[in-house]
Amino acid sequence: MNFPIINISELKSRALNSRLINDSFWALFGNIIAKGLALVAGIIVARFLGKDTFGEYGIIRNTLMSIAVFSTFGLGYTATKYVAEYKNSNPAFLRVILKYSRNITLFVSGTMAAALLISANYFSEIVLESSHLANPLRLVALWIVFNAVTTTQIGVLAGFGDFKGMSRINTIVGIITFIFSLSLTYYFGLNGALVALLISQIVNCWLNYRLVKSNLPQRSDSVEIDKPLLKDILKFSLPVALQEALYSLTSWLISLILIKLASFGELGLYAAAMQWNTIILFVPGILRNVILSHLSEVTNIPKRHDRVLKLTLIINFLMTFIPFLIVYFLSDFIANFYGDSFVGLADIISIAVFTAIFSSMSNVYAQAFMSKGKNWLMFIIILFRNISIILLFYLLFLEFQDLKTGSYILVISNLIITAFFFFILSLIYKLKVH
Repeated sequence: MNFPIINISELKSRALNSRLINDSFWALFGNIIAKGLALVAGIIVARFLGKDTFGEYGIIRNTLMSIAVFSTFGLGYTATKYVAEYKNSNPAFLRVILKYSRNITLFVSGTMAAALLISANYFSEIVLESSHLANPLRLVALWIVFNAVTTTQIGVLAGFGDFKGMSRINTIVGIITFIFSLSLTYYFGLNGALVALLISQIVNCWLNYRLVKSNLPQRSDSVEIDKPLLKDILKFSLPVALQEALYSLTSWLISLILIKLASFGELGLYAAAMQWNTIILFVPGILRNVILSHLSEVTNIPKRHDRVLKLTLIINFLMTFIPFLIVYFLSDFIANFYGDSFVGLADIISIAVFTAIFSSMSNVYAQAFMSKGKNWLMFIIILFRNISIILLFYLLFLEFQDLKTGSYILVISNLIITAFFFFILSLIYKLKVH
């Protein structure tokens, strides 16, 4: 039997000349450093603060994320799609796309930040039942605006394909976040950790602004206003914004329910485990804009679209499965770094990182849905998924609270629903979208 001869040099040449692989490399390069430093900083911050205060830090971050995600109005992905489509076919539209994206982002995020400032007392006393968290919430309200602008800027840069420039910025911001998180948390506790978040976000926003400006074409023949384009942007962004808001709202509600049913300490355990889930997912997370950019460019070329989709599914699986194995076998070792108060963390980490595999694969299909303009269908799927997670967690907690901790039950619920909906998502894509 004759077997085909694999030409290693040819494969290497094709890989080096593949724009998708090159863009993926640069998207990952800076984030490996940034996420690695963030992980180490997160462990040290948790150790400095202790389980209960780290739980308070977790609920404040979840609150900010819930508000911040909707404050972008989905314009991160929208900007990627429209810039990728127009940068070659009609570059005159680029400036008006950026103008609309910036103005919408500032208006929505500014409104959200003002609302948090005004309602901080009510929110901390009535919702969180911890009145001492009012000032920390006010302290980082401005973070919402800078985070929203940064998200839109990243979307624009992904549309331009400047992943190398973003890699440099991520490296710088990662170092700054590490230094300020450790030093400010050590001296000022919870407030110091929150100020570090704000400082790093401001620096990120400023560096992204400079990079976006350098990518814009120097030609002056731009469109000043285009109402149909604005309508298309809003129409595309609304379901994306609702998807992101739904995800963050679910995360926040789950955190709140965990506090109400259990304690801040259980939320601290869950937040610590989800740090590792986030680390495992950093490759799929960073590649989301890369995937959307490339899928959007070939939306009307089915064979190339399918090829990109299959390749990214393989990449996402490998880039989550391998880190999962490493973290799983080192979970006991990792848990020891958090301190004596984080009892039972190893098992929770193991489940949380296994869930990341199904989440990463689902992210690929989510970008494929978006590239095809099926944003409302994706929103409906996510809505049912998130409701299912909350319901299953509540039911399992009532049934097994005497046998397992609240944080353990929560990660089990998340795993079951995430795995089930990955298969549902892939099936719907093949039957309805493909």
